[in-house]
Amino acid sequence: MTVLNFNMIYTLLVKQNYLLGLIFIFCCSLTSIAVAAPPIAQAKILIINSDDTVIKYREVKEAFKLQIAPNMVRIIDFKIQDAKEPEVLEKLIKSESPDIIYAIGSNAYQLAAQYSGDKPLLFSSVINWERFGRGKNTYGVANELSLSQEMSLLRYVLPDLKRVGVIYDPHFSTERIAEARIQTNELGLKLVELKVEGADDIEEKLNSLLSEIDVLWVIADPGVLADNATVQKIFAMSAEMKKPIFTYADGFVALGASLIIAADTSTMGRQAANIAKSILQHESIKEPIQTPAGSTITLNTCQLGKISVDFNSDALDSINKLIGCK
Repeated sequence: MTVLNFNMIYTLLVKQNYLLGLIFIFCCSLTSIAVAAPPIAQAKILIINSDDTVIKYREVKEAFKLQIAPNMVRIIDFKIQDAKEPEVLEKLIKSESPDIIYAIGSNAYQLAAQYSGDKPLLFSSVINWERFGRGKNTYGVANELSLSQEMSLLRYVLPDLKRVGVIYDPHFSTERIAEARIQTNELGLKLVELKVEGADDIEEKLNSLLSEIDVLWVIADPGVLADNATVQKIFAMSAEMKKPIFTYADGFVALGASLIIAADTSTMGRQAANIAKSILQHESIKEPIQTPAGSTITLNTCQLGKISVDFNSDALDSINKLIGCK
């Protein structure tokens, strides 16, 4: 805080320079007011987690907390699975009046949007967030990497594979598939689509799809990847017909995925924390919804060898993890 030099003021006044003295006092008063402005440390952030038992949700939450911690923000944790009724969240928001509500996962985002009112709502780990829409005061980190990045990588690493198959449920992935049509067309690829209404009719339709394509693109669609049995069936049938799988999560390597580009969950948490800081500091946010800044690219050369698919050896410098046969 600025300390007034009263000898200086006295000199100014003695010299009959009353106006200058008054201006000096007024400026010092404004400086004192600015210094006394409330810091971020007084802010509260409510974190709503769709399921704290899910590893990627825990990772993104911990990364968020570590990144925001130096600002001494008070964190309020709310786990959906611990709440018997959704109205519990509504009461918590009213009683705590958080400055920001941070939702992790699709269920948390839907619930938060219902009760957040005009409070800033921040999200991450929401599959195809566009299907839920976005409020005026909503910010987030998308769960998916940019499609131009994904398809360009596929084209670069596996250049001989032109026909890209995808299975999707329109309830979850209509927007993403619409964008994929544009991106694949621009890159000279052909997108072959299989629309399903849940996992029940996938098996009988998958054979015909696999016969028409060069590579299967497995996306994060809850309607398709409904249970472990369905996921394993998709991978088993693809391997049987010697079709490589291009997908979004390292966990699929064990099932035989050939190429994976995975968003880094910890980076997503740090991104969300930086957006939260900007909101609390009333800074302008150019991109309210951001694509994940970090990713890991994995190439399973062992699986590609088993199904006799070639890859571009010049692309190896772009690969973070290379998996060969043991």
